[in-house]
Amino acid sequence: MTSVHYTTERQARERAIAEIGYGYTVKTVIVDRGHRNGAEIHSISSTGIITIQNERTKKMITKLIARPGQIARYYTNEEPPRWLMNIAREHLQKNLNNL
Repeated sequence: MTSVHYTTERQARERAIAEIGYGYTVKTVIVDRGHRNGAEIHSISSTGIITIQNERTKKMITKLIARPGQIARYYTNEEPPRWLMNIAREHLQKNLNNL
């Protein structure tokens, strides 16, 4: 189940993510930004893809091709894996985060 916004407006990003591949989940974090629909589950994959879904409904909100800064924010009390940061840098160099 996905949001209408993602389904209708993010086809280029989804094609790039399909090309990159999802890999496996490296880290999952619950993020509560006070949104009216509740907290979110942010899952970071081994290929630098961040999948965001609503915690209550499990509905997928969006997927992001991560930049290094985004990855680093999920590792507040520890160093992010260097290999994962390198993948995010590659995505940034290829401008994939702007899809």
